[in-house]
Amino acid sequence: MATIRKIFKSDLYGLSHNFFALVIAVGLCILPALYAWFNIYANWDPYANTGNIRIAVANLDEGCTDLDGENANMGQEIVEQLKQKDNIGWVFVDSKKDAVDRVKSGDCYAAVVIDPEFSYGLYNALMDNISQPKITYYENEKKNAVATKITDTAVSTLQSTINQSFVKVVTEKIFTRTNDLQASLKDENAVDAFIEKLETVQGYLQDYDKMITSFLAGNELVTKSADDTNKNLAAGQEMIQSGIDSMEDGKQNLKTSKTSFAAFSKKVTQSLNKIQQTINTIDTHISAANLDKQINTLAKDVTIIQEDTKDLSVQLQSLSDYLKTVQGDSKSLENTIDTVNKLQTMADNIADIPGVDENASDAKKTISATQRTLKNYSDTIENINTLFAQQISPQVQGMLDDMADVLESTEGLLQNLSGTLDGMKDIFDGVDTTLGTLNTSLTQLQEVLEQTSGKIGKTLDKLKNASDSEQMDIIMNLLAGDPDTYGDFFSQPVKVNEHYMYEIANYGSGVAPFYTVLAIWVGMTILVSLLKVHVDKKDFPKAKPYQYFFGRYLLFLLLSEIQAMIIVAGDLYIFGVQCKHPGAMFLTAAVTSFTFSILIYALTISFGDIGKALAVVIMVLQIAGSGGTYPIEALPRFFRSVYIFFPFPYAINGMRECIGGMYHQDLTIDLLKLLIFAAAGLFIGLVVRIPFIGLNHFIEKRMEDTKML
Repeated sequence: MATIRKIFKSDLYGLSHNFFALVIAVGLCILPALYAWFNIYANWDPYANTGNIRIAVANLDEGCTDLDGENANMGQEIVEQLKQKDNIGWVFVDSKKDAVDRVKSGDCYAAVVIDPEFSYGLYNALMDNISQPKITYYENEKKNAVATKITDTAVSTLQSTINQSFVKVVTEKIFTRTNDLQASLKDENAVDAFIEKLETVQGYLQDYDKMITSFLAGNELVTKSADDTNKNLAAGQEMIQSGIDSMEDGKQNLKTSKTSFAAFSKKVTQSLNKIQQTINTIDTHISAANLDKQINTLAKDVTIIQEDTKDLSVQLQSLSDYLKTVQGDSKSLENTIDTVNKLQTMADNIADIPGVDENASDAKKTISATQRTLKNYSDTIENINTLFAQQISPQVQGMLDDMADVLESTEGLLQNLSGTLDGMKDIFDGVDTTLGTLNTSLTQLQEVLEQTSGKIGKTLDKLKNASDSEQMDIIMNLLAGDPDTYGDFFSQPVKVNEHYMYEIANYGSGVAPFYTVLAIWVGMTILVSLLKVHVDKKDFPKAKPYQYFFGRYLLFLLLSEIQAMIIVAGDLYIFGVQCKHPGAMFLTAAVTSFTFSILIYALTISFGDIGKALAVVIMVLQIAGSGGTYPIEALPRFFRSVYIFFPFPYAINGMRECIGGMYHQDLTIDLLKLLIFAAAGLFIGLVVRIPFIGLNHFIEKRMEDTKML
């Protein structure tokens, strides 16, 4: 500790005894505060100056004649109302072209054009031919991103005001006419007519009630039918799925059949070739001079032909039986089987040649006949081989391919049908939901009709049992009402009671935490850029690396803490930033300064200029994605994923607790999380730095060689 104190005292002595160094140090302490203060002041209350944002207004409303025969021009009334408001710089022009040109040129941020039939649409909303009142809005989004949001809000507010005015106008007219009706009921005939009208209305209401009851009953039947159909669709879906599974099994079996047929074709071809070879052998034996010696061999060969021909017949018969199960008769294959059966007979005839196994002398006499028989047999085998290779095998293979296509198409049709059934199920589910909603609405409407009918019935009972004078009083009380009161109510039927928790006095106080934290980081970044972070080892040759580290760091910590105190003091006492807990604000700034200083100092002393660049990169990322200005939930996914790994959010949230008010132990939690980054800085400076000392020294030398860095 003694060596660390010596290094720190040496730094203080050198700084205090050099006038220019002291002036620079004082400037470094004030500069970050100016950065924070200017930004806070610029954002103090930006919406107080929205009157400088110009919006052009062109009133093209031609007006109309209202129910009283008076001329009404709601567009002009809107213009007069806007002239009384200074929250936006309303610019009134005479034409649509002028308004649009002002927006295009940038003279105005936006323009509002009131339609020529605006008043007519408002005053005739209850007529058959409804013409919706229109206001056209033009906006120059290129001019300024924030200004367009302000103009959007202004026009939305204008639209809301107009809508309220519209409801108020309609309601006032209705109740004015009701009061006029009240005034017209002066004689007995009018009272009787009124009672008759009430009875008629009650009859209509009762008819509507019965109609709704019928609708509800019909809807119940439709709902039941939809439910039954849904059940049938589910059963059909199961059957289709079973069919799809069967198609899959069929495709697998067909694949196996293709493999089996390939092996079968190979076997048939081998049998034909073997028979042909045996025939050639017999022919050779018959033609040989030593026929006497070949008789026994000849008998064996004939037996082989008989057996092979029999096997061939059995194989082809099996193929024919299979094809009959899947396709029907195959004429060419049946003909081939008949030919093979004839070959069997020919083979038997060869075996029955007189003396073939007894007397060679007699056999020689029939050699010509036998050779002719063998020649016919050989030609027949060759024809069968050709027929099987060129007709039967391609025919069977094509049939298997066709079956595969059929299975594939059938499966596709079943899949489409399954999708169609799913869509139908969705439709019926939607019908069920719609009918449920409709039934609810009809039931509510029925209740209203029944209540209204009941009230009319009670009124009729009172009127029928009352005297003439009492009848008039009842009617007057029923129709009486203040049009203005009703108009105000229906234009704004719901009143919102607003309660603000942790209320912030102004926008400047709201952004003060962000710019204060940012200024502390900027201040420390400037310090490591202008002041040396390495101690001259010649002055303290026996000091250890950690002593060099802490000895010089104490100077940076002192200057950074001074910067933080100046920033916070200016926020609170020069600009009047709202703060519920000033003491906690200074404490939070001190902890923030300590964390930022140790982290930036460690990066710089460990990695040199690369460390300084890292400090700047970290600052840039935190400006964009710390949640200091926009809610973190509104930022892109990248920033929402990484912001918790940076110190800014915890420092900003801590200062917000001080400014707006505390919630449980949130401030303590934020400061403890912030100190984790201080621990990371110590780890970098005391452990990670050691292996990079030589590399940093080499890089610094090379950069000095450039005579630019």
